[in-house]
Amino acid sequence: MVDPTLLDQALGELVRLRAMTGRRARFRAGSYASALQEWAARLCVDPLKLNKLVLIKEAISRHHLR
Repeated sequence: MVDPTLLDQALGELVRLRAMTGRRARFRAGSYASALQEWAARLCVDPLKLNKLVLIKEAISRHHLR
């Protein structure tokens, strides 16, 4: 079972990384991929599933900002 507090922390960090803008798109993508792998290992979950959760959290956050 995944620790919900740790999952929330991971999702928050990963959503922030995805939202970063700037000229360093390649650096940002590499940074996100690295963080995703680290969090997936720490949470003992599949990185693809964690990425899907990040996308869902990101969409919900954008929807609430409207």
